[in-house]
Amino acid sequence: MDSIDKLVEIVEPGSQNLIVMTGKGSKLRTAFNPPLEYNLSSVGYEMSLIRLETYFSFPNITENKNNAVNITINDKLYEIRIPTGCYDIESINTVLQKQLFSKGGQKEKTEQYVILSANNNTLKCVLEIKDKKVVVDFGVDNSLRTVLGFEAKKYNNVGSYESENIVNILNVNSILIHCDIIEGSRVNGKIAPVIYSFFPDVSPGEKIVAEPKHLIYIPLTIGIIPSMTSWVTDQTGADIDLRGEELTLTFHVRKKKH
Repeated sequence: MDSIDKLVEIVEPGSQNLIVMTGKGSKLRTAFNPPLEYNLSSVGYEMSLIRLETYFSFPNITENKNNAVNITINDKLYEIRIPTGCYDIESINTVLQKQLFSKGGQKEKTEQYVILSANNNTLKCVLEIKDKKVVVDFGVDNSLRTVLGFEAKKYNNVGSYESENIVNILNVNSILIHCDIIEGSRVNGKIAPVIYSFFPDVSPGEKIVAEPKHLIYIPLTIGIIPSMTSWVTDQTGADIDLRGEELTLTFHVRKKKH
C-alpha cells in the first residue's frame, strides 16, 4: 500500500467537508486526527468524488504478460521484447523495427522485412512479410498476439496477413474509483464501494483530469471515521498500474438533502 504524501482538509463543522488525498500509486490511505464525526442517525451524510488527477500511464503491454514475438530472418532468430508501456500498433511497429536493426536483423534503418499496421475498418492488425526467408512466431510465452489478435502460430511466406481476431490494444475499458466508507453501489450485480467510473479522454502520456459534470452522492457507512482508503481499478476489479505516477482524489461530504 502506498503512503500518502499530502492530505488537505477544509472543514465546515457539522455541515460538509472537502477532502483531498494525494499519493503515488493506485491505492491511497490516510488517518484522520481527530477522526471525522457525522451524526448519521439524525440527518445522514453522503459523499461524492468531485475531481481526479493523474497521468495516463497504465500500460497495455507488460514484460510478464504480452510483450514477446520471435522473428527469424535468414535462419537467424531474433527475440523481440517490447518494453513495458502504453502502445498503439504504430508504436509497436516502431519498436520492432528499432530492435531488429540494433540486433543486426536489418542492415539499414530503412530496411523492413516485417511490418505491423492497423486496419481501422476491420479493427484488426495487418502483418506484412516482405522476404521469403522470414518467419514470424507468435506461439511464444507472453506473446504479443493477445494484443494484436493473431493466433499462436508461425507466419511465413511473402504477403500480408490480417489477424484472425480483433485487436485488444486497450484492456482497460473503464476506471472505477472505490472508497471504503460508502455503500449502495453495485458492479455486475455485486455490492462494491464504487463512487465514480469513467474513461480518460486524453492520449497515453497526457494528464487525466476527471471532473464529473453531474455529481452523484453515495451514503456514508459510518459516523466516526478514523481513517479512509481509496483505490482505483479497472472494470474487472484489478488494480490499475499507475507506474508510480501521482494520484489526487478530491471528495465532497455533505448532509443528505431531503
